[in-house]
Amino acid sequence: MAIVVIAEKPSVAEDIAKVLGVTKKTETHWESEDLVITWAVGHLLELKTPEEYDDRLKDWRKSIDLLPFIPEEFELKPSKGRGSNRKQLTAIKKLISSKTCTEVVNACDAAREGELIFRRIVEFSKSKLPMSRMWLQSMTPDSIMKAYDGRVDSNSFSKLRDAAVSRAEADWIIGMNGSRIASTFLRTGRNDGTSMSLGRVQTATLALIVDKELEILGHKAEPFWELEVDFKSGNCEWTGRWERRDNVEDKDNPLSKAHRITEKKEKQVLENLLDSDGDFLTKQEHRNSKENPPLNFDLTSLQREANSMWSWTSKRTLSVAQQLYDTHKLTTYPRTDSRYLPEDMIETIGKTIAQLGAQDKLQPHSERLKNNGLENVSRNFDNSKVSDHYAIIPTGKIPQGNLTGDAAKLYDLICRQFLASFHPIAIWDVQTRIATKDNHDFKKEVRILKESGWREVKPKSNNIPEKWNSLEHNPAVTEAVEHRFKEEMTKPTNRLKEAKLLSLMENAGRSIDDEALAEAMKGKGLGTPATRADTIEKLISRNFIQRARSGSLRATPGGIKLIELLRAIPVEWITSPELTGDMEAKLSSVQNGDFSRQQYMQIIYHKAQEMVERIKNHDRNELFNNSISIGNCPKCADNLTETVLSYICPKNEGRGSGCDFVFWKNTSGRWFDR
Repeated sequence: MAIVVIAEKPSVAEDIAKVLGVTKKTETHWESEDLVITWAVGHLLELKTPEEYDDRLKDWRKSIDLLPFIPEEFELKPSKGRGSNRKQLTAIKKLISSKTCTEVVNACDAAREGELIFRRIVEFSKSKLPMSRMWLQSMTPDSIMKAYDGRVDSNSFSKLRDAAVSRAEADWIIGMNGSRIASTFLRTGRNDGTSMSLGRVQTATLALIVDKELEILGHKAEPFWELEVDFKSGNCEWTGRWERRDNVEDKDNPLSKAHRITEKKEKQVLENLLDSDGDFLTKQEHRNSKENPPLNFDLTSLQREANSMWSWTSKRTLSVAQQLYDTHKLTTYPRTDSRYLPEDMIETIGKTIAQLGAQDKLQPHSERLKNNGLENVSRNFDNSKVSDHYAIIPTGKIPQGNLTGDAAKLYDLICRQFLASFHPIAIWDVQTRIATKDNHDFKKEVRILKESGWREVKPKSNNIPEKWNSLEHNPAVTEAVEHRFKEEMTKPTNRLKEAKLLSLMENAGRSIDDEALAEAMKGKGLGTPATRADTIEKLISRNFIQRARSGSLRATPGGIKLIELLRAIPVEWITSPELTGDMEAKLSSVQNGDFSRQQYMQIIYHKAQEMVERIKNHDRNELFNNSISIGNCPKCADNLTETVLSYICPKNEGRGSGCDFVFWKNTSGRWFDR
C-alpha cells in the first residue's frame, strides 16, 4: 500500500524524496514500499479550444453567430509541448489509479495555480481516492517534514480550488471569445503588427499604458524660468533656488510650482533685486525627519525594487526568486502577496537572524539585533495580514557558493530587507538654508543622517554640497556671488517603468504610496503577483507595447487604437482597471468563501455576452459622429471629421467630392491623438 505525492517540478520531488527517505528513482518517480513521489512539469493539462467542442468554430469568421461560446462543461486535454510531458501525465495517472494507492498528496506550489495543476491531474485521472495537501512555505528539510506530517484533507482547500478553476475558465471565456470577435470586427486595413487579442487582465493593463502614452503625446510644452544663485557666507558656499512664498500648487498645472517663473514682469522684479545693493540674510532651520524601516517583501514589492535598482524585468526577478526558493532553498515561497509574518514564527525568526550572521556581509547586522533585540515586532508579525503565504524572507540556510550573479544580488537584497525590518527607525537632520532679500526667498535643503537605525543595513548616502559647512552665525549675512536664469520648457511625465506599472496593477490603476491604504487594496488589483510579469510579456509579444532599452514601456499605435476602439464602442469594463480590479476582488472572495463560484461565473457570462454583442453590432462609421471637429481642413477649410484611423475632410473621395485631405492617426511610427 502506498501514498502518492505529486510535486510541481522534478527538483521539488527530489527534495521531498530526500527528506522522506525515498531513495529509489525511476524515470518518472521516486519510490519506496509505502511512498511514491512523482512530479508534474507545470501544467500538464489545459482546457480544450472552442473548435474541439464544436467543429463549426474552426472557421472564426463563419462562426461569429455562435459567440459567445461557453461550454456546458469544460473539458481537459494534455498540454501542447514535449512528448515527455504526455509520458509523465500517463505515468502519474497510472500511479494514482493503482489498486495499491491509498492517498494522493498535493505537494504542488502552495497557491491557486498549484491547486489547479494538482486538481486537473486528479480530475483527468478520474481518481476517487482520499486527497490531502502539503502546504510548503519553504524548501528546507524542516519545512518539508513539517508540511508532510501536518498534511491537511484536500476538502479544506475546496474554496481555493473553486477560485483556481473559476479564474482559468473566466480567462478562457473572455480570451477565446474576445480574441475571435476582435479579430473579425476590430481589424483595420492598416497593418500595425499587432496580434489581435483581448484578455480579462491583459486589456485593462494595456489601458494603463495607453493612458500614460496619450498623456505624454498630448502634453503641450510651456516656457518658464528658474532662478539659481550661488551664495557665500564665511567658509560656507551653496546654491539656492528662488521659491515663491505662500504658493498654492495645482497638481494638474506644472507651471504652478513655487520655483517656476512664468511672467516676464516677475522675472524683471527678480533681476532688479539681484542688481540692487545690499546683502542677503540667511537663516538655517533644522528638523528631524523619521524614516520607517521597510516591511519585508512580497513578490510585487520585490519586483518593483529590483526594477528600480537594476532595471530588471518582472519576469527576471520572479525567475531568480523561484531559483532561490526551490533550487537553493535560501528563501521562502516567492509568489506571495503578503509583506507580513505569522505570529507563531516569532521564536524561529531569532534562529534565522543568528544563522545569517555566519555571512561576513550580514554579521554586524545580525549581531546588532541579537544584542539590542528586535524592533517593530507587532508591525511585522500580524496574522490578519497573512493570507495563503507570508512575506519573502531568508530561510537561514547559508549559500554554498554556487549562486549566479543574479541570484547572489537578489538574495542579498532579501536578507537586508529582512534584517532592516527589525531595526529602529532612521532619523535624518533636514537642514534648510533660506537666503532672504526684500521678502524674496532662495532655498537649499540638505539631508544628513543623524541616527542610522535601519539604514545601517540598507545604506543611503548623505547628499551634502562640498562646502556646505556650518554657518558662523544664524542668521548670517550672505553674499550673492553669481546668478543664473535657466530658461526651460515643461516636460511630460516619464513613461511607465515596470516598477510603477506593477504598483498601478496592484492597486487597480490607482497611484498609492501609503502602505496602509495599499494593504487595504490587496486582492483588488489586476491579476496576481504571480501572473503580472506574464501579462506584461504577453503585451510585448503581441506588439501592443514596447520596452525601451531604458526599461520604459510605451504603447504602440496598435495598442492605442485597440483601447480607443473599445472605449468608443463602448466595452468599458475590459479597459477599466477599477472594474477589472473589482472582478479580481470577487475572485478573491470566492477563495475566501464570501462569494460563490456560481455567482462569479454568472458575472463572467454576462460580461462575455455584452462584449460580443457590442463589438459585433457596432458601426465603425458612426463611432466618432458626436466628436467635435479638431479644426478646419488645411485645403478647403471645411470642418475635419474623425474616423477610427484618421482625421479626414468630409469632401474626401467616398464621402463626397472635391478635397483629398486625410491625416492618418498612425503616422511615422507614432500615434497622433486629437
